[in-house]
Amino acid sequence: MLRLFTDTVILALRRTAQSWLAALSIPIYGFVFILAARLLVPIPMLGSLLLGLVGAAFCAGYLSLLASAVAGQPIRLVDLKNGLRAIWDVVSVLFIMWIISLVLRPIVAAAGPRGDAISGVVQLAIAIFFNAVPETLYLGGERSIQAIKKSASFVMEHPLGWFGPNLVLAFVFFWATGNLDFSSFGELVVRLSALASVQGVLTLILGAAGQLWKIPLLIVFVHFAMVFRGLLYKELGTGSSRMRDFRRRMGN
Repeated sequence: MLRLFTDTVILALRRTAQSWLAALSIPIYGFVFILAARLLVPIPMLGSLLLGLVGAAFCAGYLSLLASAVAGQPIRLVDLKNGLRAIWDVVSVLFIMWIISLVLRPIVAAAGPRGDAISGVVQLAIAIFFNAVPETLYLGGERSIQAIKKSASFVMEHPLGWFGPNLVLAFVFFWATGNLDFSSFGELVVRLSALASVQGVLTLILGAAGQLWKIPLLIVFVHFAMVFRGLLYKELGTGSSRMRDFRRRMGN
C-alpha cells in the first residue's frame, strides 16, 4: 500500500505541474464569486439562490478541469468556460444537502442543549460518507443520490486506503494555515469536517491573508491534493494490479 501511495504522489506532482491552469482557476473563480456576491446578495429573495448557482457553476468548472488534470490531458483557457456546463451535476448534490439541512434544522432546535452535538454528528457523517462525492461526479459520471451512494460505498470499501493519505494531507494543510491543534479532539473533528466543503477550505486559505505569500502556495497544495485524490480514487476503485497484490497479501 505504501508503494501505491508513493507512486500516486509522484504522478500527482507531475499532473499538478502540467495542469497549472486548473490551479489558476481557483483564485479566478474565487475572485469572480466575490464580485458576484456583492452584486447578488442585496437582491431580495433571489440573491442567495442566484449566488448559489454561480458557486455551483464554478465548482463544476473546476471539477471539469480536474478531470483533465487527473487524466493528464492538456487544459486550454477556453476550458475555464466550458466546464461550467456541468453545473447541474453539482446542483443535484447540493439539493440533497439542502434537503438534509431542512430536515436537521427542526431536530436540532427541538434537542435544546444537545442540538450542537447532534449537528456535529451529522456534519461528521456527511464529511465521511460524502467525502468522495467530487470524484464520483467527475470520474464516475454519477449525480444526485447515485453520486452520494457511490461515495458512501467507496469509502466503506476502502477506509484505510482513502482516509489514511487524506488525513495526512489535511494535517499538512492545517499546519500550513496555522490551524493544527491537537489540544481538543472535538475542535479537531470540526475542522476536519470543514474541509469537506469548498467554503471551509477557502476560509482557511483566506485566513492566511496576514502572510500573503502563503496563499498561492496553499492554492497549489489544494490543487495537488485534489489531483492526488482523483488518481487515488481511480487506483482504489478500478482494481489495479497494485491493489490486487495488496489485497492478496492482506488475505494471506
